[in-house]
Amino acid sequence: MGLKWNLCLLFFVTICCIDVQAQIPSTKVHKIRLEGPAQGTQFHITYFASDSLVRRSEVDSILTAIDLSMSIYRKDSRISKFNTDTVMSIVMDSHMAKVIKASFKYHKLSKGQFDITIAPLVNRWGFGANKSPVAPDSATVLKAKELVGMHYLKVSGNRLIKKKKGIKIDVNGIAQGYTVDVLADYLGRKGIANYMVEVGGEIRALGTPPGGQGFSIGIVQPDDTGGEELMTAVAQLKEGALTTAGSFEKFIKYKGKKLGHHIDPVSGFPYMTDILSVSVYAKTAMEADALDNYFMGMEPEQIKTKAKKLKGVEVFVIFKNKNQSIEAIYSDGFGKLFKN
Repeated sequence: MGLKWNLCLLFFVTICCIDVQAQIPSTKVHKIRLEGPAQGTQFHITYFASDSLVRRSEVDSILTAIDLSMSIYRKDSRISKFNTDTVMSIVMDSHMAKVIKASFKYHKLSKGQFDITIAPLVNRWGFGANKSPVAPDSATVLKAKELVGMHYLKVSGNRLIKKKKGIKIDVNGIAQGYTVDVLADYLGRKGIANYMVEVGGEIRALGTPPGGQGFSIGIVQPDDTGGEELMTAVAQLKEGALTTAGSFEKFIKYKGKKLGHHIDPVSGFPYMTDILSVSVYAKTAMEADALDNYFMGMEPEQIKTKAKKLKGVEVFVIFKNKNQSIEAIYSDGFGKLFKN
């Protein structure tokens, strides 16, 4: 699973300036931080407890298990085996089964815009594990589209089956959020009630630092000019997840234009959009991750309208208006997340 956050469209700032040594309870609370490489990017875990309840080795073990399941960059992963032309089906582990089930859900919700069989197009446009050296022409795109469509996939028990030879899947649009949820749930099972988990900019939090009102998450205005990034807003998270997709994270130049890595499975081409980034708040990071990718193919007001129909989902959208000035709009519920 590749690096999603090259431009730091979303970062977190944990505010914990209180001197925990001054706390009155007999059991002292400590800030404990774990970090390291994960899925082509970095993970950061911050939690507050009286003792170290989770070790770095435990986190690494979880990350390795997920990579062995769904990393398209590991030749020994289940997904890489499934993507081999000679393989027509595979027995899924629990990680893959959950992500595949959710992928069908969001495929239906998005009316086909969220599609994990998009791997051939992702590779042709130079954004996948098997990158094409040049941008494709229309004929190449049309050829790749013949292998795109989730109707070519079938789940039977714990087995994922291809209905057509050559089908390949890429779950990068949902699996990083899933990883965050797995880590967050693990902390919860360890009895940790105040934490923030971040992988490549995807965040899930619960509780608050001592003396705080939640975990502060900075939303940064994307910058494709190389200039200084500007803080657009600060959300305060006490429970739930916040993820962001952006059109300038990864891009290629095509016929004099910058095209982002979010590809329309219907047209076969990257979305031509004025959306710079979409931040999504949801109950889980997997849901927010899937939706932020889907929303990248919509107009700003359409995103707000769609989010309003989804329970517990809020959005913050940064885009270029008709005058090419940068503008931001957000749902009413997202406004309630802003730090006072």
